[in-house]
Amino acid sequence: MADRRRDEKERLWNEVLGRKRAYESDQASKEIELSIDAHEKEVKETLKSADYAMDELNRILLQQQKDLDALSNEMKKPSSIDISNMDMDQLEADIRRDYGTEEVKQTVKNFDSATVFDEIYNVITSKIMGQKDALRQMIIAFRRPYVMGEEKGMPKNVILISGPRGSGRHEAVMEMARSLSDKNVFASDEVYTIDMSRYTSGAQEQIFLQDLYEALQGKGSVICFEHFENGFPSFLRMVDSLATTGSVTLNKRYVLTKGVLVENQTGLVTNTVDSLSAEGKYLIFITQNSPSKVQDAFGADFMYHVLDTITLKPLDEESVKVIIHNNAEKLKRKAAENLHVYTKIGPETEEWVATHYDKTQGAEAISSMFYDFYVSLSHMVLNQNLGKDETITVTVKDDKPVAVYEDVTTVLSRSKNSEEEIEAINKEIDQIVGLEEVKSYIRSLQSHIAIQQKRKEQGMKTAALSMHMIFTGNPGTGKTTIARLISRYMKAIGALSQGQLVEVTRADLVAQYVGQTAPLTMSVIKSAIGGVIFIDEAYSLYRGKDDSFGLEAIDTLVKAMEDNRDDLIVILAGYKREMAGFLESNSGLKSRFPNLINFPDYTGEELRKIAVLQAKGKGYEIAEDVYEPLEAYFNEVQSINAAEAGNGRLARNVVEDAILSQANRLVRDPDASMTVLLKEDFDFTVKVKPPVKPASTNPLEDLLKMTQGS
Repeated sequence: MADRRRDEKERLWNEVLGRKRAYESDQASKEIELSIDAHEKEVKETLKSADYAMDELNRILLQQQKDLDALSNEMKKPSSIDISNMDMDQLEADIRRDYGTEEVKQTVKNFDSATVFDEIYNVITSKIMGQKDALRQMIIAFRRPYVMGEEKGMPKNVILISGPRGSGRHEAVMEMARSLSDKNVFASDEVYTIDMSRYTSGAQEQIFLQDLYEALQGKGSVICFEHFENGFPSFLRMVDSLATTGSVTLNKRYVLTKGVLVENQTGLVTNTVDSLSAEGKYLIFITQNSPSKVQDAFGADFMYHVLDTITLKPLDEESVKVIIHNNAEKLKRKAAENLHVYTKIGPETEEWVATHYDKTQGAEAISSMFYDFYVSLSHMVLNQNLGKDETITVTVKDDKPVAVYEDVTTVLSRSKNSEEEIEAINKEIDQIVGLEEVKSYIRSLQSHIAIQQKRKEQGMKTAALSMHMIFTGNPGTGKTTIARLISRYMKAIGALSQGQLVEVTRADLVAQYVGQTAPLTMSVIKSAIGGVIFIDEAYSLYRGKDDSFGLEAIDTLVKAMEDNRDDLIVILAGYKREMAGFLESNSGLKSRFPNLINFPDYTGEELRKIAVLQAKGKGYEIAEDVYEPLEAYFNEVQSINAAEAGNGRLARNVVEDAILSQANRLVRDPDASMTVLLKEDFDFTVKVKPPVKPASTNPLEDLLKMTQGS
C-alpha cells in the first residue's frame, strides 16, 4: 500500500515537474544562457576576409556547444526535493492552485433506480410535511428518465408543479436535488431558479439570456421557472422551445467573454453562441395556478411535453402541528448556540401560532413567526445583558406570545401594525383643514384591511381590495400631502411592506429613444414596490395615438400593477377633464382605478384656517381682526379662478408676503410685537384673472361614469 502511494506521488510530481509555477522563478534558466560572442562590435569591424570570418564562426559555435553541455549537466542533477517525504494532499492542492484544476464529482452510471429513489422518498417525506402523495409523484417524475431512457438533445424531463404558497413546492425540489447529489446520481445539488416576472421588456434580452445560459451550463441538473404567467412573451417562447424541442435558436450571435454572453458585432470571431440546449436538464415549472392557466401562458404543445404534473395540497392540521413543533425546536437550538440562553416553550405557544399564522402563506408564515420570536429574544438578551446560560420561558399572555425572565416580560411577535404610527397619522389627518370626504375614505381603509387580515389568519377567503386611486383637483388642494399620508398609513396597518412615496412625472417614466422607456418605467416602479407611486399630471403620459413612448410607459405601468397588486399602490393625479381623456388611452386603466377621490377647491374660511396654521408654523400669529377681511379676500379670489390662485399655495404666499411687510413695519416701529401680523401687513389686492375657457359642464361626473364602467 505504501509503495502504491509513493508511486502515485512520483507520478503526480513528474507530471508537473517541468512546468513553471506562477509564484516561482527559474534560477537555473537565469544562470545558464546561450551566449553570443561578447566582442560583436569588434567582429563587425575586423571581419574583412574569408579566413577571419571562418575562424570567428568556429569560435562562436564552440562557445554555444559549451553552454549546451552545461545546461544538459544541470538538468541531469538529481532533484533536491524528496518526493517520498512530500505530503500527497499538499501536492494535489499545489497542482489545483497552480493549474486551476478542479476535482470533478464522479456520478454513478448504472444503479438500481428503484432502490435509490425509494430511499430518497423516505428522506424527503421526513422533511416535507403532509405531502406524501405529491412527493411520490415527484419521485416518479425524477426517476422517469432512468426508466424510459433519455432522448439525445432533449431535457431529461419537463415537470409541472402546482400548489398553494407555503405548501413546500420549492423545498421539495431542493430536497430532491440534494438527495440525488448525496447518492452520486447528480454531480451537484444546485437548483437554478429563473423568475420570469423579472424580465419585463425586450431591452432585457441579454440579461435574460445570460441568466438562462448560466443555468443551462451549470453543474446542477435542475432548472425551475416561476411566475411565468407574467413573463415577457418573447422570453416565454424561448423557454417553450427549450421544453418542446430541447433547444432555442437565438436571433443574435453572442460570444462568451469571461463567462458573460456579449453580442457579436463583427462576425469575424469563432466559437460564437447562437443556440442554447437543455439536454440533460430537468425543466420544472412552478405555479399556483391550474394546468389550464399554464396552457394559456405556453400553449397546448408545451402541455403535451409535460410528462409529469405534481399537485401539492394545503397543509392539513396534523402537518401544521409538526411544522410548528419543528420550528419551536429549531428556535431552542438557535437560542442556545447563538444567544447562550435556554428557552422553555410551552404547548400554549405552539397553539397560539397554529391559531394566528397566515393560512394563505402556509409553512412560510410559520417560519416567519418563529424568526420574529428569535429576533425579539435577541433584543431581550442584549437589553438585559443575558447570555450566561439563563433560562427564558416562552409563553402566552393576553393573547400575545411573550418571553419571561425573572420580572422582565418581552412581547415576541413583531406586528406589522404600528399603533403609535397610526395614532400619529390620525392626528395629522385631524389637523388637515377641510377634505372631510378624503379623510373619511382613508380611515375606512383601516377597518376593511383589518377585517381581511383576520379572515386570512382564520384561513377564510378574503375580498381583494384594489387600492389604486385617482386624485382629481386643482393645484394646491392637498393631493401630494394626502398621498404621503396614505403611504405611511398603509405601511402602519400592514397593507404595504415599506411605505415610501415615490413622486414622478412623465419625464421620470418616458425615455427619448426606442427601447429605453420600458426599462426606465420599470426601474421607477421597482423603487416604489412596497409603497406608493404618485404620478402627478398623469395625463401627460398620453399625448395621442402617435405617442408610442408614452403608450409604452402606460402599458408597462398597467402590467406592473397587476404583477405587484399586493404590495404597490399607484395614485394618478391631475385635472378632471384631462384625466378623463387619459383613461381612454389604455383599456386596462379604467378597471384598475376604481377609487376616484376629488379634491375640491378650498373655501375662503378653509384658506383662512390654513393661513393661521401656516403663520403659527413659522412662529407668527395673525391678529383676530384680520380674520374677516382675509376670509373675504380668499372667497373673492377663489370665485374668480381657484386653479390659477393655487388654493393652499395662495394661503402660504399671503402669509409670507405679510411677514415681509411686517419686517418693514418693525423697522419704523421697533417697539411693536415681532410675532403678531396686523391688518396693515396684508395686501388684499386681487391679482388673478378669470380662466380663458369655461369649465366643462360636469367633468367629474363624466369621470365617475368612466371609472365605474357605466
